[in-house]
Amino acid sequence: MREEIINTKNTALAQIMDAVAEEELERLRIEYLGRNGKINNLLSRIKELDPSERKNLGSLINESKKTIEDAIKQRINEFTSKSISGSEWFDLSIPGILPRIGNLHAQTKVLTKILDIFSFLGYRIADGPEIEKDYYNFEILNFPKDHPARDAQQTMFFDTTGTKNKPGELIPRTHTSAMQGRIMEKTKPPFRVVVPGRCFRYEQVDASHGVDFWQVEGFAVDEDIRFTDLLGTIDFVLRELFGQGVKIRFATTFFPFVEPGVDTYISCTACNGKGCGFCKRSGWSEVMPAGMIHPNVLNACKIDSEKWRGFAFAIGLSRAVCLKYQIDDIRILYNPDIRILKQY
Repeated sequence: MREEIINTKNTALAQIMDAVAEEELERLRIEYLGRNGKINNLLSRIKELDPSERKNLGSLINESKKTIEDAIKQRINEFTSKSISGSEWFDLSIPGILPRIGNLHAQTKVLTKILDIFSFLGYRIADGPEIEKDYYNFEILNFPKDHPARDAQQTMFFDTTGTKNKPGELIPRTHTSAMQGRIMEKTKPPFRVVVPGRCFRYEQVDASHGVDFWQVEGFAVDEDIRFTDLLGTIDFVLRELFGQGVKIRFATTFFPFVEPGVDTYISCTACNGKGCGFCKRSGWSEVMPAGMIHPNVLNACKIDSEKWRGFAFAIGLSRAVCLKYQIDDIRILYNPDIRILKQY
């Protein structure tokens, strides 16, 4: 076997020296050094030899492998040197053409920042299905089938003809609040959760609305939670996200799954509060609707509303991105032009 090893090495070296192109060297590398190459085949036969010969022949094979590797590298260097010396003179100090390097989307940056803030506050992050059941999207959240507040959700429905699903049973979720029921059914309080994700509504597309948008739902349930805890959480999160100088105001509102409900507005950053198309000329933009979780929701999830209380909120992520980067039209976020997106 010693002669076979030496002959294999010598044959490889001769072929390497005769090679006239790097492609030929690559073929030789695979032939001799590849996984199924001749050198590995020799190594696999070591176990068949007498124990007294294995060590010496194993060393000889490894030395041959190293010799072949070095010869291939040296031959490649020769090709490279010849190519440079045979071409026109050029200045090696001239900077080359830099490859295009991607960057994170503005929405990804803001989402990461929001999740970091809530992680600091002790919230865990959850995910859920974009195709949701009517039960979790509405009924468990205190939206009976005949509740007029359903109209405000601008719900789209799947055509379930020919399937086992009843008409209207499956929908593209209209809000990430649908995860409240799923999590509260399986989790014993106390808990704090945030749920980022895509939502869908049949809305008129304009500077601040879209059919496909992102929300970050959040909720907390504990024994001593109060409305002031909710307001303090909102204030802390928005100041961490938009800066300590951001102007915040609250207004009462109605959602079936909270009582009382509150709308949170910040001074529109796109126009500095002067009024624009994004804020509907009001100078303020809604960014974080919230409220205390309705006892009916807790009871539906088998949580004793006499003992436990909670609050919930939702951040319109796409809108928050616009306010963060002073973008006056939400549709810019969905523009694939990299020249636009790289500005943020």
